[in-house]
Amino acid sequence: MRPTHAAEARRLPAAWAAAARKSVRITLAVGAGFYFCRYGLGRPVMAVYALFGAVALGALSRVAGPGRVRAATVVRALPVGLLLTALGTLLAARTWAAAVGMLVVAFALTYVGSVAGPRAAGPAPGLQLCYILACFPPFAPGQLGDRLAGLTLGMLMLAGADRWLSGREDTGGRGGYGRRLAVAAEVAARLADRLADGDVAEPGEGGEGAAAPGRGRAEEADDAAEGLRPDLLPADERPASPSRADRAQAHAGASARTLLHQLARPAPAVVRGAAADPLAAKLLRQVATACRETADALRTGRVSGPDTLDGAIRRYQDDRRASRAGTADPRVRAAVLALAESARNVQVAVRVAQAGRPAGPVEPRALFWYAGTSTPRLWARRFAGHLTPRSVLLQNAVRVAVGLAAARLVAGAFDLAHGFWVLLAVLTLLRTTALQTFRTVAQAVFGTLAGALVAAALLTGLGPATVGYAAVLPPLMLVTFALGPLLGIAWAQGLFTVLVSVVFAQLAPATWQLDEVRALDVLTGSAVGLLCGLLAWPKGARHELGNAAARLLRESAALVGTVTGLLLAGRAEAREDDAEARGVGERGRAAAHAAELAQRAYAQYLTEPAARGGDADPVDWHAVLMTGQHALNGGYWLPLYDAPRPAALADEDRAHVTGQAAALARTLTAEAAVAAGSAGRDGVPVPPHRARLVRPVPELVDLQQWLTVLDHDAELLRAPPPARPERAADGHFGLVPDRPRDR
Repeated sequence: MRPTHAAEARRLPAAWAAAARKSVRITLAVGAGFYFCRYGLGRPVMAVYALFGAVALGALSRVAGPGRVRAATVVRALPVGLLLTALGTLLAARTWAAAVGMLVVAFALTYVGSVAGPRAAGPAPGLQLCYILACFPPFAPGQLGDRLAGLTLGMLMLAGADRWLSGREDTGGRGGYGRRLAVAAEVAARLADRLADGDVAEPGEGGEGAAAPGRGRAEEADDAAEGLRPDLLPADERPASPSRADRAQAHAGASARTLLHQLARPAPAVVRGAAADPLAAKLLRQVATACRETADALRTGRVSGPDTLDGAIRRYQDDRRASRAGTADPRVRAAVLALAESARNVQVAVRVAQAGRPAGPVEPRALFWYAGTSTPRLWARRFAGHLTPRSVLLQNAVRVAVGLAAARLVAGAFDLAHGFWVLLAVLTLLRTTALQTFRTVAQAVFGTLAGALVAAALLTGLGPATVGYAAVLPPLMLVTFALGPLLGIAWAQGLFTVLVSVVFAQLAPATWQLDEVRALDVLTGSAVGLLCGLLAWPKGARHELGNAAARLLRESAALVGTVTGLLLAGRAEAREDDAEARGVGERGRAAAHAAELAQRAYAQYLTEPAARGGDADPVDWHAVLMTGQHALNGGYWLPLYDAPRPAALADEDRAHVTGQAAALARTLTAEAAVAAGSAGRDGVPVPPHRARLVRPVPELVDLQQWLTVLDHDAELLRAPPPARPERAADGHFGLVPDRPRDR
């Protein structure tokens, strides 16, 4: 969904207004804590920590959500901040101890925050600042009380400002992912009803001679489906944590997108046959009813009703087997069954998200594995799954940890007077690619030097007049916290340089040389960050995305061969209960892990600017992810509902489907080599044609329907990738990736 010019025009003033409101909240929190400690209590150390406690979680972090959620996040982060401040204070005695502590703290915060999802990752940069500020000389354990008290005051002031000073429009107006799911379910219900009626065109969508009937329906479905894409959502709306509720919501969202795509552009034969076939029309009505009930449950917050579609699908299969060939097009019934399976995925996943751990197993067990898994095991599985060099989350954590630890060693070895700024430069400037880091550093250095000149002039003009600095600080904070994130890293660094000069001039006599020291520290931190960016995965997510996509396609190809062979051999009569023994579960777990790594790499890839003059993407990455999802869904659903009877299969039927599956697997394997960059497009075989079955056995039609979907996905992989969407520049102070621009 690309925004219109009018939408862009409306978004710009809204962004400025939101930045202004946030700046007011941070300024009030910082000012209250700093002035009270500095002038009310006469305790400079407490004042510094009160100031940086509010700045760390307010400006240097991206704590998302409505006001009450941000306040709760800050309060929950307070004990961690206090612990890190105490640890840094105790390790400041020796450079090597502080550097080792920095390595451990930075890795833990970055990795845990990334794996736990964007809502947990938001406070990580600010919490790292708590350790950074305390781990530098002087080694003063006697100051620990003032440090902890100041940090507590600053963070509580920020929490209070977020909770009580957020406007009405900042208290959860979007409604979150559940509202988006409800919209998608309502759209799916309408489309299912219309498909059952044979109604494919809306009034005004086309009349006689219209070239594209149903275009409005397709656009409505596309809008609802795009609204569920996690990589295009605000951080606070993404169901990305390892918890059961978030896993279920993410599963429901992916399944809803598949369902909408199935309903939006059905084949003409399906449109004609679904309404004419009472069996198919009845199942479509039941799909519509289930979708409406799911949407109602999401909107009202009550737990959705029982799994009604499971019984409906089983009765549909029984009735279909009982009916004679020729009474209806078996391909139409197979397509309708695929729709129902996607709808049941949505229904069951939403129920798990709302009700929590069910009393018994949910089938297919391998697909809904998270439903019956304990919470500690869910978290352990996510953490262990990304402990691989192929994970961009692990790569980012290592890059940040090594960069900050190296900066701490450099600052200690050269006894830099304000080494804190060296680490702050690394924390705020290091990006996920060397190119991003270089561009960011170039802007930051320019902004810092410009800010140093302005600050030097200000310090020279005001001299030792503390009252003047106290009067200048509030308006300067308002401008810095509002304009810095909006205008980019150069403005942010420049304004922040002036701000810290004004702050420290109130703590001790300061001259223009303070800005000279800060400029030198920023240059040092920039050099360390650049070196880390060049040495540690300099290409960012692009390389790992190719590897993960290739692995996902290879696992999908293997799943095609495994499922086809098992069904044709007739070993599916035990159905899902025997899935682990039959190998589908093992193949599915490998494909699911590959999909997880690919999804994370793709999400980061979208935040990274493309290299100028760089190579085009070899494949459509989003199409690869959808291929993996379709392979997993069919791999688990077919053994559950579709159990062919070997005696009913003719040899030519077996040979036809076996050949189609083998050709499809070869195509996916060849596309994997293209995605990994190890082969060109010329070596990819053309996907198999969708020839009709010689003998329309219903169970084989279901299998062929799955292969046909994957065949279509393979054709999409051969198409030229769409143009990469333009992304918004990252002007945030904190170590957070660029936010994707809404499309």
